[in-house]
Amino acid sequence: MGEKAIVSSVWGSNSADAVQVSAEDLEDAADDLCQPAVLVVEDQENDGCFVKSVASALGHTRLIDAIDRGWLVIRHAGGERLELVAKNELLTFRRLSRIAALLDSDRWTPSDRTNNHVKAERLTALGISVHVLELREAENYVPSRILALIGKPAETSKKLEALKSLTPSQRGYYDMKFGFGPVASPPRIRAEQTELFSTIDMPTLLRLRGGFGRKVLAAMYENRARLKQSDLAALGVEQELEEMLMRIESLV
Repeated sequence: MGEKAIVSSVWGSNSADAVQVSAEDLEDAADDLCQPAVLVVEDQENDGCFVKSVASALGHTRLIDAIDRGWLVIRHAGGERLELVAKNELLTFRRLSRIAALLDSDRWTPSDRTNNHVKAERLTALGISVHVLELREAENYVPSRILALIGKPAETSKKLEALKSLTPSQRGYYDMKFGFGPVASPPRIRAEQTELFSTIDMPTLLRLRGGFGRKVLAAMYENRARLKQSDLAALGVEQELEEMLMRIESLV
């Protein structure tokens, strides 16, 4: 009875709906459970760094263990092939498909509805658990504590000072990788973002050219020990990321 109680408590802590298994489909269910759960992402390296870094900061050690032990595999799909890869993964399960997908929103403003939201709806209809990031992309969730470690300290310090002057909405949809265009050119603001960034003065726009580069998420992973729950809470993204991690973890 003690052993059964422990098992029951473990299964009961899972947020996923209970699954009823009969004698007729026991073999199929067992086969599915012998396979790893699958997380389909646009970029295996960057998105993998993002998920593991956030899991570390928010104390989701079970999810990290699942990735390290191969109980959860992160499948690279690329932006255009994500739907196809996710659908192909469905074919590997007989009954209990355990597949999640993580997509950037690709929004330029908070109210945008993008092609990724349409993809998410189609995948959800197939029984795939999907999380579309609220902010523009994963890089927008990286706190200043990590950004400060990227590039030349003197240049990065000035850029961070400018970044901290943005409102939460402006920071959430700023292009963290490339900023407002090349540093040798006048600041470029997309037409869709004219209103969003209309309150930013020219010195700030100039400092925010060039962004923080393509390795923002790699830097986040390399310095994940420095990342704290309070950093994510300060950005106002802790709850969303908790929900994202729970969605993924419920499949393991």
